[in-house]
Amino acid sequence: MKRVHSLAEIVEAVKKDENANKVLLSQHETSRSAVTLGDEDTESGTRLRVKALLDDSLYYSEEFTDDTLYEEANELIQELKGSAQVENVSEKEIEQLIKG
Repeated sequence: MKRVHSLAEIVEAVKKDENANKVLLSQHETSRSAVTLGDEDTESGTRLRVKALLDDSLYYSEEFTDDTLYEEANELIQELKGSAQVENVSEKEIEQLIKG
């Protein structure tokens, strides 16, 4: 299994391979504070931990703390959902598959 360093790499792999199939996705949001300072959609200080597994061949994991990168990750996730069969699973399920 190859670890990729960008969620965009998984999106591109799905677009290139019309047989690409199933993406397992874990998306977990946490807040670093109880104070909302951002716009109506995003709380300031929100963290997003994303793990994705494409057909047991590509693996991606990252935690976003920057609001701009957080928004970009969400856009890529929406693009991925439009391009492939995406199944939301827990982080634990992905970790078990990676460790084999």
